[in-house]
Amino acid sequence: MQFRNQTPFPALGFEGIDQFNQAFHVVALRQTLTWGEDGVLRYADEQAPLCEADEYFGEINASSVRQESDLCQYKPKCDFIVNATAYAPPGKPLRRCEVRIVLMRPDHAANLPERPQGLNQFVVPEEHRLEQWRAAVEHARQHPVPGARLVDKRLTVTGERTLVRRLWPVRMVAAVLRAASLGMLSLPTWRLTAAQVFSPFPLRNEYAYGGACRINRGDRAAKWVRSKHRLNADQMAAQSYDDVPQSGQAVARCAFESNAVGRGYVPRWYLNATGAKRLPAPRIETVASAFTAAQFREMPKLNPKKMSAEALTVAGFGTRSRVHPLRRRLAGTIDRQFVDSADCLPKDFDFGVWNAAPADQQTEFLRGDEIIELTNLCAPASPGAALTKDGDTALRLRLPGHVCTLLMRMRDGSMFFDPMRIDTLIVEPETRMLSIVWRAVFAKTPDIRAVDAYLHGQFEANYSCQLLDEHEQVIMTKHGKTAPNAVQKEMHG
Repeated sequence: MQFRNQTPFPALGFEGIDQFNQAFHVVALRQTLTWGEDGVLRYADEQAPLCEADEYFGEINASSVRQESDLCQYKPKCDFIVNATAYAPPGKPLRRCEVRIVLMRPDHAANLPERPQGLNQFVVPEEHRLEQWRAAVEHARQHPVPGARLVDKRLTVTGERTLVRRLWPVRMVAAVLRAASLGMLSLPTWRLTAAQVFSPFPLRNEYAYGGACRINRGDRAAKWVRSKHRLNADQMAAQSYDDVPQSGQAVARCAFESNAVGRGYVPRWYLNATGAKRLPAPRIETVASAFTAAQFREMPKLNPKKMSAEALTVAGFGTRSRVHPLRRRLAGTIDRQFVDSADCLPKDFDFGVWNAAPADQQTEFLRGDEIIELTNLCAPASPGAALTKDGDTALRLRLPGHVCTLLMRMRDGSMFFDPMRIDTLIVEPETRMLSIVWRAVFAKTPDIRAVDAYLHGQFEANYSCQLLDEHEQVIMTKHGKTAPNAVQKEMHG
């Protein structure tokens, strides 16, 4: 099959494979847009290339992921990711405030009522019925139906705050009480300070709950780590790298798997060994669950395998770690039987593992005309930003309404269009950059001679969306949740 890109945007065709060892074709196309003072999205003069490998904000595997590779095989949902900086409303010296992201369909015209009929085609309807009909038509025209909200998420952000260890008399009383009650009663030995006046900071996983603890062989605290918390011989041997001195090898380590780069997750053994007295506290919280000193004390004691989805949730608008427990489970069962087999993927592999956004930021595929609303996620003087009646800074963007399609050219001379789907939307207000990734998957068959990628305007976009809705409804009703290759085979005959 020959792939030809007839658009001004970077695109690539490559091959994928599903859990049934069936190969299929993938086409990915990326668009870069920007906006000015009017807040209208336009295609950027310089189009960013397809992201071929995960990009980090800082050091690889030690900082938040800015974006994941576009060269994944298939996403069953669309990722809505916002890499932004939190700003307090102007003129308000607050210690905490809310930030919000919204992704929604545009409003659409209401259905107009039918004109009333007389007793027969020769009789004019009564005037009062016509007046009621005209009023109903006018009301419908002036009151469009609100578009569906695909994502509506709020977070609470705070000023800098600290976890402080209480003075030794309090800790001594707490130790005596815990020993006397056989661990049933305890006094808090750490407290959370009040937040300072809010200052802007990037909404990244480094400021959310999480973290990793490590003590190396050469650290002073190494001798205070109890044997049950130390790495075993096999774990020690596995980290013997030529470029790492022996003193730099870890003797004990642990991490909050949902977010290893965050703050606030510190087990007791680490505190006892290091004697830490002050620690930075998380600055990003979910609206329903504020971070407390009790969470700092109790979370490290919980079994990660038994923790609820709420406990494993990382507060943020960015990407979710690949090793996040809820995401890692979607990769399927990787056991000895799979390793010894010739299968490319486990039989219980779920393509949802490729969705990088948090679960509440994954939605159905976009049409290309959706509206984005960001609150307190850009500076008040940013291009396109405006103040709401509540004094918040709001940025409203609307996608241009275009659509990308593939023209499938068959060897028998027939041709047909296959609409691509938007499965990734990334907004970065600080750089005024918005990225859209379109993707299409279709069966690998010798019947396809060539595939051309095209960009279409609003009229073609509306027509393509209508055809896609009708066709996909039939296909998904029949197959349900299935491998992309099985669906695509029927879609393309």
